Amino acid sequence: MINFYNITDRENQEYYEAIEVYKAGTNEELQLKSEILNEKMDSGNSIIILGKQNVMPSFMAMLWKLEDTNFIVNEIISIIPSFKDVPFGKMYFDVLKHSEYYQNNHIIFEVEDPEFGNKEERLEKINYYFKYGFQLIKGIKTVVPDPISENYENTLLMVLTQNRFHEFGKEEINQMIIKLYKDLYDIDEDAFVLKGILENIPEKIELTGKY
Repeated sequence: MINFYNITDRENQEYYEAIEVYKAGTNEELQLKSEILNEKMDSGNSIIILGKQNVMPSFMAMLWKLEDTNFIVNEIISIIPSFKDVPFGKMYFDVLKHSEYYQNNHIIFEVEDPEFGNKEERLEKINYYFKYGFQLIKGIKTVVPDPISENYENTLLMVLTQNRFHEFGKEEINQMIIKLYKDLYDIDEDAFVLKGILENIPEKIELTGKY
């Protein structure tokens, strides 16, 4: 049996179980430091969703609420390697769709850009998200900085929203991206990398269910 648990503070054992899943399921060079994770939880903007198979913690995801917006970013997904064959992705998306976070917000996922790296593999991941109701925000190219080096990952933005025909305004997306980079990566609006992203946001924001 697989159960999921919402964690909103550090006052219970399940928070520390989730951190152990994170450490076991995330490459060490990509891991956020424990004190940063603690600060995120203490801020009141983070939610962790912990998945257990029977009593064994095996999956965790961290969501981050972008204050003063209607957006939540899925910041982390981590699975213990020995549980990779368990369909946690599908189950997690079902949990999200029945959560209060989904009822009141648009949930953003940063996904690897197929134009960089292994195209076939990255397209397969994007199509997996499409399968469960995600849409791609067209024309927006982003990057995710490496936490311990000057490198970065080229990414796209996908969104899970209740109304598939929701029309986002350019300024709404603009402010979401500014807030995302400040909160998650401590990158200010006037930084070169962010200015380049913002300058290329299209005038008309469109969502699509195919790449």
